[in-house]
Amino acid sequence: MSEVLLTHGYFVQEDEKEQRIMRPYPPLGLLYVAAWLEAHQVENEVFDTTFSSMDALKQHLAASRPAYCCIYVNLMTKVNVVHIMQWIRQHLPATTIILGGPEVRNHAQNFLEYGAHYIVLGEGEVTTLELIEHLRAGKEPVQVAGLRYLAPDGTLHNTGEREKIKDLNVLPLPARHKINLHAYLDAWKTAHGLNAVSVNTMRGCPYTCKWCSRAVYGLSYRRRSPEHVVAELKHIKNTYNPDTLWFVDDVFTVSHKWLAAFAAEVIREDAVIPYECITRADRMSEEVIALLKQSGCFRVWIGAESGSQRVIDLMDRRVEVSKVREMIQLSRAGGLETGT
Repeated sequence: MSEVLLTHGYFVQEDEKEQRIMRPYPPLGLLYVAAWLEAHQVENEVFDTTFSSMDALKQHLAASRPAYCCIYVNLMTKVNVVHIMQWIRQHLPATTIILGGPEVRNHAQNFLEYGAHYIVLGEGEVTTLELIEHLRAGKEPVQVAGLRYLAPDGTLHNTGEREKIKDLNVLPLPARHKINLHAYLDAWKTAHGLNAVSVNTMRGCPYTCKWCSRAVYGLSYRRRSPEHVVAELKHIKNTYNPDTLWFVDDVFTVSHKWLAAFAAEVIREDAVIPYECITRADRMSEEVIALLKQSGCFRVWIGAESGSQRVIDLMDRRVEVSKVREMIQLSRAGGLETGT
């Protein structure tokens, strides 16, 4: 059995809305952490709960009895995660519970009091590895940046912020081989006639829209090189041959220089896969639309969030409603499907 088990608490069988939409995506964040641990000789497995059940997760935990259980938490899954932690505390007292994800930063004390041993803040790869290495050696992880945990006297211990990974090219590709990706592909195909694989090329966002969470990647913009991304697309194409891709980046066209290099590389390497992406109206133009089309984009979502300029300004969106309308029309004229 693996030393480390990574999981989350999302079950599509509990989500009536997603059952109607049926566009589930695998937990990329967990898969990046799993790949980083694997690259550093830490044996691990991923129990992907999306198409599973709470009972199946408990049965697997009871059988595998991992030394460390790492759980991703977001707003939708926090209640399930609390239940999972309490079950582990009762039935697997030797298992160390490590939480990460966007929900933990502002509720660290609560999660610790409900059963977590350690909270990982921000990017999880390096912090999780260092934490496990310290715990293996019987050391208190006071020198491991990016943690919160309860000291023996019950006070909250904060080891400070972890420096963000500057060069994202050092990250191995997400460990998609650790989950049943075909379950996602089949679900999409059945519901929509086409399937999709999700890909991340960047971390962070340079904009300050007030509704958006920066709990994991912060107010930053860091991006993998076009060559690194295209190498992943070639692997995906050769391994899974999906109908489409979904780029999960907040603003795919934020850098026109990067987009031009990506378009050239993906064509040169014969790695074009039809894709859709998200962007902002002020980062669109006729040239950008042409580059998107050349590189395989068939649909672009141009964020507006409201048709009211007053509401957009209150959200610090920093975009004109008229510009959104203009870019939607221009994109359609350029042969792209569009939405907002």
